[in-house]
Amino acid sequence: MIIAQQKQKENIIEYILYLRQIQDIIRAADFNINTIENSIVNKYKVSEKIKSNIRQWYSDFILDLKSEKKEKSGDISKIEIVINEINLLHISLLNNTKEYKHAELYRWAKPYIEEFKNLSKQENANDVKICIDALYSLLLLRIKGQSISEDTMQAMQTFSNLLAHLALKYKQQEQSN
Repeated sequence: MIIAQQKQKENIIEYILYLRQIQDIIRAADFNINTIENSIVNKYKVSEKIKSNIRQWYSDFILDLKSEKKEKSGDISKIEIVINEINLLHISLLNNTKEYKHAELYRWAKPYIEEFKNLSKQENANDVKICIDALYSLLLLRIKGQSISEDTMQAMQTFSNLLAHLALKYKQQEQSN
């Protein structure tokens, strides 16, 4: 909860990746709040009131996963909504002739996005979702200690650059509202 709130304010892409990790942690803990409390919540060096809030946040997250039937895989709607918001921003930046940097970052990423769409069999997924899925896959590969080819790293760098730019634009947009 504390980390999620901080990431949501600072970098919306890191927030999404963090929520995806939380989904996987909850699934790995077999939706058992006591397991999560013992392995995560109790490690925080905060007051009991804040720990209680963190526990409730995890409990609510568990309920969201279950009520949305995402026990095995997939993102809860909270994540999907944010991804779609960022993709709308992405499209608006592409349509803005003054956004040269965004257009250039997208031009570099686009062939890799198309390749990843085909490899992941997500032909209908939006560009932002594809980039986030790819970066999350990279994170999982790193956790498993698997080797990553130079070509894959090059693709991931283009995704990272595009998403970093979108995160900055998203933050600017949120601050102006």
